[in-house]
Amino acid sequence: MTPRERVIAALNHQRPDRLPRYDIFFQSFIDSWRQAKGRPADADIYSDYRLDIPRILANQSGPFWRQVHTQETGGDVYYTRDTWGRLHRRLHSAALSEVLATAFDDKTVVDRVDFADPNTMEEKEDDRLNFDKLLNDPRFAPVTGVMGLYHACTWLRGDVPFMMDLADDDAFCHALIAKTAAFLAALGERMLARTNTYDTAIWVYDDFCVGKGPMISPAIFEKFFLQPYKRMFARWKTSGVRHIVAHIDIMAKACYPIVDMFLDAGLTGIQGVYPTAGLTLPEFKAHYGRKLSVVGGMCNTRTLPFGTRAEIEREATAIREIGQDGGVIIGSHSIEGYIPVSNYDAYWAALDR
Repeated sequence: MTPRERVIAALNHQRPDRLPRYDIFFQSFIDSWRQAKGRPADADIYSDYRLDIPRILANQSGPFWRQVHTQETGGDVYYTRDTWGRLHRRLHSAALSEVLATAFDDKTVVDRVDFADPNTMEEKEDDRLNFDKLLNDPRFAPVTGVMGLYHACTWLRGDVPFMMDLADDDAFCHALIAKTAAFLAALGERMLARTNTYDTAIWVYDDFCVGKGPMISPAIFEKFFLQPYKRMFARWKTSGVRHIVAHIDIMAKACYPIVDMFLDAGLTGIQGVYPTAGLTLPEFKAHYGRKLSVVGGMCNTRTLPFGTRAEIEREATAIREIGQDGGVIIGSHSIEGYIPVSNYDAYWAALDR
C-alpha cells in the first residue's frame, strides 16, 4: 500500500498492510537524532522513520490576515498583529508573547465587523513551496485542517472573556460563533481543494479540553456549537470530503457526551486519545468501536520519555493489535528533544514486529 492508501484504509475501518503512523518531529528531537546517529546536518529524518503523516497541511489563519503587521521599538520589545486580530507584545529574546488586545474587546461591533473571504487569502511563497513539496512527496499521505469553533472564538475574543460570554451573553456568542463558522467552513473548502484531501481527511483543531475534562459543559456545547458544527460538516461533506477528524489534544472520558454530539454533527474521527488524561486508545475503541477512527494512543509525557523498553513495547503492541483491522492511526503527536532517541527507536521496533 502507498501511505495514502494505508491512511484511507484505516480511516475506512479496513485492514491496512500495517498500522499507519503519525508524528510531528520538533527540531530539538531532530537535533538529538542527528547526534545520536552521527548524521550530517542535512540528513533527512524520514529516511529512518517511515511516517505516513508527518504534518497536517493545515491553514490556521483567521479572518484578519490583511491587518497583519509587526512594529519594532528598536529594542528587545516588539509588537505584532496576527490574523485573528490579536495584538501581541513580544520579546526578541523569548518565544512566548502577551496578548494586549483582541478583535472583539468591544462586543458591540460583532455585527459590524466583516470577515474577509478566505478565497481571497494570498498564500505566502514559503507556505506554497512547503505545501507543494509535501503534497508531491510519495512517502506521505496528505491531510488538511482548519481551526475549530471554540478555539477560534477564544482567539477572537480572549480566553477568559469568551468563557464569561458563554455563561451570560447568548446573543453575542451566537453571533460570533456563526460568523466564525461561516469563515472556517469556507476556509475548509478552500484547503480541501488546495490539497486534494477529499479522500483522506480534514482536521478541526478545537482544544477545549484540559487535564481530565472539558472546559465547557455538554449543555454549553449543545447550546452554542452543535448546530454550527453540523452546518460546517454538512457543507464539507457536500463538497466531497469523506473524513472529518477533531483534534481535541487531550481526551478524557468526561468528554464522551461532547464527542457523542460531534458524532451527531457528522464527525468521523478523533485525535487526542493519550494515557496522559487517563484514557487509553484500547479503552476508547472499546467504547466507540467503528463509529470513530482514532489518531494517537502513544504517551509522549511518560512512556516515551521515561518508560522502560518493556513498557514502550507493551503500550505500542496494545495499540497495534487494536488497530490491525483498521480504525487506528498510531502516534504520539509531538516528538521533542526530551524523548530519548533510543526510546523512540524501541517504539518503532515494536511496531515493525
